Amino acid sequence: MYEEENGKPVPPQFAYFHDGRLLSGCNLYLDASWGYQGVEGDPAPAGRVQERLTAAGLPDPERDHREVHRAAFGVVEEFFGLSLPQDPIVSGTLPAVLLEPA
Repeated sequence: MYEEENGKPVPPQFAYFHDGRLLSGCNLYLDASWGYQGVEGDPAPAGRVQERLTAAGLPDPERDHREVHRAAFGVVEEFFGLSLPQDPIVSGTLPAVLLEPA
C-alpha cells in the first residue's frame, strides 16, 4: 500500500480494539512514523505491550524493518494470545475486519 501524495509505502500497523476502545496500536516498524509515537491506546495494556517490546530490544533503528516487524508481531501475538499464519504476516497482507454490533 502506498500513500498517494508521496508514494511512500505505508508501514504495517497493528491495532487491537475491544468494546470500541483501542487497547493497543502501533506501527510495526516502531519508527514513530505514520502518527504513532510508540504504542498507543488504553494505558494499561498499551504500557504492558510497550514494556514487552522494550524487553525484546525494540525499537532498534539499526535492525532491518522486516526483522523489527516480525519481532514486534511476535510480541503482540503472544501478549494478546493470537495465532496468526506466518506466510501472510511475513510476505503478504492480512485482511482487515470491522465488526459492528447488530
